[in-house]
Amino acid sequence: MSDSYKLTVLGAGPGGYAAAFHAADHGHDVTLIDLEANPGGVCLYRGCIPSKALLHTAKLITDARDSAAHGVTFDSPKIDLDKLRAFKSSVVTKLTGGLGTLSKQRKIKYVQGRGKFVSSNAIEVELVMGGTERVEFQKVHSGQRFARRADPELS
Repeated sequence: MSDSYKLTVLGAGPGGYAAAFHAADHGHDVTLIDLEANPGGVCLYRGCIPSKALLHTAKLITDARDSAAHGVTFDSPKIDLDKLRAFKSSVVTKLTGGLGTLSKQRKIKYVQGRGKFVSSNAIEVELVMGGTERVEFQKVHSGQRFARRADPELS
């Protein structure tokens, strides 16, 4: 299977999805490639956001303990790890799902898989659901740099 896009973004972390959204907002055809079901990258799936969700709960426990200085006391907390994990997962799902919706609204083609360059203007994607897809492009974005090819107005 082969598709040709003006711009392909390899990696849908904060830099990748921002580049894809910017290009799509300026009228360019964009494809975005990543292993996850929705954009977000390590920060949203396994790093900053899950950590902050858990830190929020830790702050609640600390605030409850510290409220004794103001004359308000609580029993010791009982932590239900399954519910805590579900809360963290719901935060991640909500944020990454929102980015997936924003991608669709911008008509960005999202390819879920692991991409590898096979030429200076093509990436072969090993799809998560099985099989492969070849994505051809005029420009590619990975990380913080644009590789110039046929259309200098994209940078």
